[in-house]
Amino acid sequence: MKKIHEISIQNQASFPIETIKDCEIIYSDSAKVRVLLNATLMNRYADEKTYVEFKDGLKVQFFDLNGKKESELNADYAIVDDENDLMLAENNVIVRNIEGDILETEKLNWNQQKEEIFTDEFVKITTENEVIFGEGLVSNQNFSKYTIRKIKGTITINQPDE
Repeated sequence: MKKIHEISIQNQASFPIETIKDCEIIYSDSAKVRVLLNATLMNRYADEKTYVEFKDGLKVQFFDLNGKKESELNADYAIVDDENDLMLAENNVIVRNIEGDILETEKLNWNQQKEEIFTDEFVKITTENEVIFGEGLVSNQNFSKYTIRKIKGTITINQPDE
């Protein structure tokens, strides 16, 4: 019986404790929607750590305090660490802000508490006037202010009027 119990516990970890199809998750602050997450499939696991997996990808929309959409993140796969409010999005990760700037990378982290996105991976940022490449990025979640590491590309610098 002891051996059966051990096998049973080991196998439980590989199966989700909750599965939701066509899910919509709303994160709010002071009764105002700040983040809206949509996915075709969500699996929650309770192993040593509790986590949520989006094997078929997801779309995350970020809103300001007035309910205006600021940016959108799409990825083919994501996993969320519930304990630390961290999400790792992978595979064809694309972020668009309201200015039309586009961030493309293969891995991107979102820290919900800090309202920040970041990666150490290769990034490509396309704006109206330029294409910028780099290795690593830190940004606010609405992708309006960002820092790129190991930057490469054609960059337009605006000089103040004299």
